Amino acid sequence: MILVMSVFNPEVKPLLEVMLKIEEGELLGRSYTRGLIGKNEVVVASGFVGKVETAALAQKFIDEFSPRLIVMTSGAGAIDSSIEPGTVVIGSEFLEYDLYLPLRSGHISVPTTASVALDHIKQLMPDATYGRIITGDQILADTKKRDELFKQYHACCLDMDSAALARVAKMNRVPFLVIKVILDKCDENSENDFGINFERYGQKPAKILAELLRTHVLEIK
Repeated sequence: MILVMSVFNPEVKPLLEVMLKIEEGELLGRSYTRGLIGKNEVVVASGFVGKVETAALAQKFIDEFSPRLIVMTSGAGAIDSSIEPGTVVIGSEFLEYDLYLPLRSGHISVPTTASVALDHIKQLMPDATYGRIITGDQILADTKKRDELFKQYHACCLDMDSAALARVAKMNRVPFLVIKVILDKCDENSENDFGINFERYGQKPAKILAELLRTHVLEIK
């Protein structure tokens, strides 16, 4: 079984449109849909914000469904100023920039582990950007702070969820993959850009994943 998680409900619509639905339910107050896409059994869940909700929901769904692969599909803000809205970013490494552990050599970095799914993504999306994603519990709309974070971490983009998912998946030894689309550039225009680009690009990661699931078996044994 594959667990797909996304922040906002509209982001997962492309997956639900191609799914042969078997079950609908609720965990921790969030709805989910289970069914088949191609030859893959999939559970799709959405409706959470920030690291705490992401971690809590990921653990609950792992306990309930024992997925063999977790995929996060959602939006992010670019901190590399050369990356434009609409760009698909595949996370290769994840780090919480607002968590510092001085007795454990600073920040904890978690690499992606879903190599089989990643290989399929690279074939389907050769023009996607691959790189580090950093996560924190705040919306960034400050060019100076954005540039400082880029200088410090050399990451592609910033979000509020993927590093939390990465840590939970790693602790449970579940392979995971993160597919993001850039919706803003973490600058003073972020709020306006996010609204416009969410309508334009917000479903892009789910569309990519839906095509993968329709044409490939991503179950990892």
